[in-house]
Amino acid sequence: MSNFLFCESSPNLGGQELQILLQMQALTQAGHRVLLACKASSRIAAEAERNRLPWQAVGFRNSLHFPSIAALRSLMHRHAIDIALCHSGHDANNLAMAARLASRRPRLIRARTYQPGLPKAISYNRLVDRTLVPSEYLRTRILANPAIRPERVAVLRPLLDLAAIHRQAEQALPSELAEVLADAGPVIVQAAMLRPEKGHRVVLAALPALCRQYPRLKLVLAGAGPEERVLREQVAALGLDGHVHFAGLLVPVYPLLARADLVIMPSLEEPLGLSQLEALALGVPVAVSNTGGLPETVTANETGWLIAAGEVDAWRDGLADALADPARGKAYAARGRRFVEEHYSASAHIEALMAQIALA
Repeated sequence: MSNFLFCESSPNLGGQELQILLQMQALTQAGHRVLLACKASSRIAAEAERNRLPWQAVGFRNSLHFPSIAALRSLMHRHAIDIALCHSGHDANNLAMAARLASRRPRLIRARTYQPGLPKAISYNRLVDRTLVPSEYLRTRILANPAIRPERVAVLRPLLDLAAIHRQAEQALPSELAEVLADAGPVIVQAAMLRPEKGHRVVLAALPALCRQYPRLKLVLAGAGPEERVLREQVAALGLDGHVHFAGLLVPVYPLLARADLVIMPSLEEPLGLSQLEALALGVPVAVSNTGGLPETVTANETGWLIAAGEVDAWRDGLADALADPARGKAYAARGRRFVEEHYSASAHIEALMAQIALA
């Protein structure tokens, strides 16, 4: 069994922080020992405490914070750390320095969920031993810099807590949302931050023709973000007020996914995406853009619909096709559920993680 140190400098609680907590829980269940280093006031610290996961406060004030480096070095020594995992620039840089000052250097693994611009080779070739990314698409983007050694970057599919997804999907919807959906159908759901790259505008532009065919159609947008005002204006301009509902940020979102007839991800750019996988885990049909890492999660005409990213006509026709044949959608989703259970379970994730660590 191994001793793991997770480092997270963010004060927030998003997808990466939740993934760390899931990894810690899965590793603990597999018999390993885990420890989280994070800011004392961070939301991940509160969640770790709530889930009875061990954590230690580290300042992480900047990317070269000497008190943080000293604290991490001390944790490595006291807990005999074998493997240290990091994510963002601040925790990665401090961890890398601490490891090189430690009397017994652990293997350094970094998770990378996005890559803006052309990456610097030194951060991949020298900073850490191995960088793990969620999709082959993102790995290819990183290796666009020919100076980066390909063996230093590998794909690790994210971990989904399938039992929790099913358990929480049985919870009741918020009363207002339940009332909105009481006599609606079909119900289309998009669960994503309201940002331009998520493709909400494309779907809204495709919706009027579908609403004429399905007078009780309801599109539920679950999420928050800077695009909300623009999207509300588009809804009003298209006369879709009775067909589009802004649900805000829903935690958990699984009861809404379970209520959907179709879950969509019309992103213009997406390293991987999770809501389509969560929907498939629940046996709900999905339609996604054919861009980024999304085709790695959904196979056209086998586990869902792949639709041309950013093309309004393609999304209008693709959604019409999906809504016209619910039985086919359910058959796709059943195959998709088996795919998710095989590749995104805790056991599959930990097995793949340990294999990557062995290669580092």
